[in-house]
Amino acid sequence: MKHSLIRIIKWFCRQLTFNELASAIIIFHEVLNFSRKDIPLKPDKKPPHYRKFRVDTLPPKPNQQADYINPDWKILKKEKELKTGRPVKPVQLRHGKKPPPGCKCSHCKAPKQYLYLNNGKLLSQVKCKICGKTSPTHITKRKSKAKYLCPYCSSTLFKWKESRQSTIYKCFSYTCTHYLNNKKLLTREEKKIRGQQKYNPNFKLHYQYREYHISPDDLKSARPASHTENNLCRIHNSYYILGLVLTFTINLGLSSRVTRDALKGIFDISLSHQTIINYINLSAGHLSDYIDNNCPKPLGISAADETYIIVDNKWTYTWFIIDSKTRAICGYNLSQHRNMQPALALLYNCFGKPDENKEQSILVTDANPSYDTAVMAYNSFIKDHSRKLTKHTVIGLKNLDEESTEYRCFKQLVERLNRTYKYHTRPRAGFKTFDGAVALTTLFVAFYNFMRPHSAIKKSPPVTLDALKDCCFMPEKWVNLIAQAA
Repeated sequence: MKHSLIRIIKWFCRQLTFNELASAIIIFHEVLNFSRKDIPLKPDKKPPHYRKFRVDTLPPKPNQQADYINPDWKILKKEKELKTGRPVKPVQLRHGKKPPPGCKCSHCKAPKQYLYLNNGKLLSQVKCKICGKTSPTHITKRKSKAKYLCPYCSSTLFKWKESRQSTIYKCFSYTCTHYLNNKKLLTREEKKIRGQQKYNPNFKLHYQYREYHISPDDLKSARPASHTENNLCRIHNSYYILGLVLTFTINLGLSSRVTRDALKGIFDISLSHQTIINYINLSAGHLSDYIDNNCPKPLGISAADETYIIVDNKWTYTWFIIDSKTRAICGYNLSQHRNMQPALALLYNCFGKPDENKEQSILVTDANPSYDTAVMAYNSFIKDHSRKLTKHTVIGLKNLDEESTEYRCFKQLVERLNRTYKYHTRPRAGFKTFDGAVALTTLFVAFYNFMRPHSAIKKSPPVTLDALKDCCFMPEKWVNLIAQAA
């Protein structure tokens, strides 16, 4: 909040001269003394319905009029002749009353020789002899191009906002039952705030629907690149030395330079710190697919959260999903932003494709709206409501609502996982490249799931692999794990 306030002040000062700023300070004093009633201050505590991200549960109605394509009159004419066994002749007009020139049936596009006037002296409606439907003689109304209709009032949903990943449609009707019900729920203070600005965007009252445009690239989690040219078979040391390098850097969380010194001082093994970094990157690319294939699906309630690391002096985010029953990491991802796309890729990595998710799953997250949008996008591809992903939100550090009280214990699991992850990444003092962060995180997931003893499950690793059962030492486990991924 401090940094954003400084940015506002800097922008404000850039817009004013010295004399204008001096006059503005006088007005600020009047506002602080409550002598200016025309300039309200932002309330210290947000009202209950202020800018809440809520997902409307009902899907919109498709506009069948826009989607329906009427058959051509020639096809209907042939079908009618085959059915009756008689040719369909043009209309025999009487009393000189005939449709105006250029008049056609608005349904099957039949010409005027198959139309006759249908409403007497008004001469404003014709009936088609081919399809039997009525049409106006002069079509002035354009055909509706609306894609969706409001499920509450059947009004047209207009395109409100559009991005690369989604399009938001909104019902702007002020007589919609959904709008009127939400308006009744506002408190007296909220109605007063909204009365000062009728179109206040901080209160979501109208029905909204998000249509997602998701490409295959949006569903890919960050993974290390596979090193086909420089694979592990071409290293100049034995696999046991490779296992020692991974044990020091991943299991013990040492930096590459400290690992270099430890190998020289304990085992008299001379390696440069760049060689250690190369071994980490090669091992991560070699084990990436094997780790994804052996990460289990959640068996109980799962929890998701993102934590911060520094890459090239910039904040980067690591996303985790942990299962409350097995304590295993079921999905992970890295990104440079906290928007919907990496959160959705995390869900695909953990739960698989929506069609493959055969059971209803429960996910606990914090109040980051990226999870709400990602869960909504994920559920939009599931037709069976009994298999949709259910999300619960735990807000803040104190239990101020029933939902936070009930599910906080699951949120604490992923918070402890983040602390363990930070212990292994903190000695690096930040990463130089994004690929280096992805490589270390991939190996951390392998260590956490397959090797690290967990106190909550009787000192056993969350995922038991047959290849590691008889291994007593960590370097040997890494060597066997690499051999299994070959």
